[in-house]
Amino acid sequence: MSDFGIKVAKPGFDVGNADVKDQVFNSEHNSLKIWMTGSKNITIGAGISEYSAIVAHNLGYIPFFLVYFKLAHASKLWFQNSLDDSLLPSAFVFGRATADDTNLNLHVQNDTGFTSTTATAYYKILIDKAFEA
Repeated sequence: MSDFGIKVAKPGFDVGNADVKDQVFNSEHNSLKIWMTGSKNITIGAGISEYSAIVAHNLGYIPFFLVYFKLAHASKLWFQNSLDDSLLPSAFVFGRATADDTNLNLHVQNDTGFTSTTATAYYKILIDKAFEA
């Protein structure tokens, strides 16, 4: 172990002798870095349908990612693979995200009781820079 760098221990642990599993951060070890962040608007039509948008990352592997959605008229955000239930019981909108070796795929699904609007998908793609060597 080197004698320099940054270490942050979890509450209740002494940073001077905490095991790595008991640290929030340790600069001697790789951690995820933000590769790309942004947002993408997805126009949603009325009726049962799914609408999609693609964000190219071109990493050559499937990265770790976080996506959350917001409807244009709504005040709340909802996380990927969940729904905005503010329109229930008449309608709902479901958002999900998937990735492959080159793209982050954003999907918003509408049910029959909903009129057209826009959803914004906010995303972060994270990578391990050691893997990028």
